[in-house]
Amino acid sequence: MEISVCNPLFRTPLSLIVDDSCPVINLTHYWIHQRHKWKARHQPGVKPDRWEGNATKLKEIPQTIPADFAWEWAEWCWENGVKGKFSLIPFPAGVGRIDEGFPDFPNDEYQSWLRIYREIIWPNFDLTPEMLTHTAVMNLDSLTPTEEWEQVEWVNPPIDNRLTDYIITSMEMLNNVGIPCEGVTSPGAFGKQQEDAYSKAVLTASKEVNNNSCPFYFLWLKHDELPDIPLYHVDKEHGTAIASIVACAGDWFGGWTGYDLGNADQFITDDLTGGRLPPILDKELPCVIVGHWPGFYFNGEKSGFDVLKTVKERLDNYDPDGTKTIWMKTSEIAHYWMSRELSEITINNEQSNMIISTKFPTTNYTVVIDSQLNGLKINGVELRKVNTLRDFQRDTYLIKEKETIIAFDLEFGETTLGWN
Repeated sequence: MEISVCNPLFRTPLSLIVDDSCPVINLTHYWIHQRHKWKARHQPGVKPDRWEGNATKLKEIPQTIPADFAWEWAEWCWENGVKGKFSLIPFPAGVGRIDEGFPDFPNDEYQSWLRIYREIIWPNFDLTPEMLTHTAVMNLDSLTPTEEWEQVEWVNPPIDNRLTDYIITSMEMLNNVGIPCEGVTSPGAFGKQQEDAYSKAVLTASKEVNNNSCPFYFLWLKHDELPDIPLYHVDKEHGTAIASIVACAGDWFGGWTGYDLGNADQFITDDLTGGRLPPILDKELPCVIVGHWPGFYFNGEKSGFDVLKTVKERLDNYDPDGTKTIWMKTSEIAHYWMSRELSEITINNEQSNMIISTKFPTTNYTVVIDSQLNGLKINGVELRKVNTLRDFQRDTYLIKEKETIIAFDLEFGETTLGWN
């Protein structure tokens, strides 16, 4: 008898990552403004690179993204089952701290944003810091900006306690408003040249601030490789690991600038065969797509939001009966891959059971056994038999021609799967 662990509920994970999001302000406006002032100080007369934004467009870029739009966007995601990760930059552009407010903006707008984060976004999206400011690196003693940039100089960050303390500070600010994060998001390429030290710092900070020994981080967006969920700093004995969530598509909504409109065809074409996503879906690999908050708003025109709606409609057409894909938070994908890779399965044919031992629990743990089995039980509790994949969910099993598929929540410790 052979057993294999497959995708949750026998479906391919889908997830939406939203970067550059923060309360009240439009990060793009402040990022371009601050970067170009830095450019004038340090590189006078040098033309900004394209990645540094277009300062001539600043008058077109609003300083704020209203809470009303966040409510509309989040409510649509809720109603349409979209899940993923949503950044909450703790001290965006140094304009205001999430745990102290934004003194130059109306307090009721700030309070509305906090309510939206907690009540509508958080249930379906992991909320993570995108480090501290997403612009200048802050001096932690004074919380004043330095001349270094989080996504420039700190692509190769210091690998001493400064990196860990920086991430701890970001996490603590979210904790101060009652939002313990499941992981972090890299602003740009933050940490990319020191990924081992960076991932270790995130894990250390996560354990210290949130008592979370299984966090994730988002750093990589790869358009030319098949996606995976690499695990680092694994300690199976103590149930510790960190997952790198690797995105495979984006940013093709409205860009980080909020003025570079993308196209749904880049994700998936109307005939469902073209674009980046179909070949990933065909291989049943996790499809994590990326957008930026200013791009969805698109300077008030909501054009990037319209692209998202089209992509979601096409993904629904690709999977009309809901048997091929499943929307998940990024933390849920991370925890599932940890369970998939780090759990131990022992088969006991004489006693007609198997024991799964793990310190990495997850939901919707799904296994395939190459035999037709009946009377399946988890820890002595009988599972329900279903006849179609459409009805397949946790605590059920489905018998196919030469195999049995079973789904259940995998708990910490030992789980016994038995059969008649």
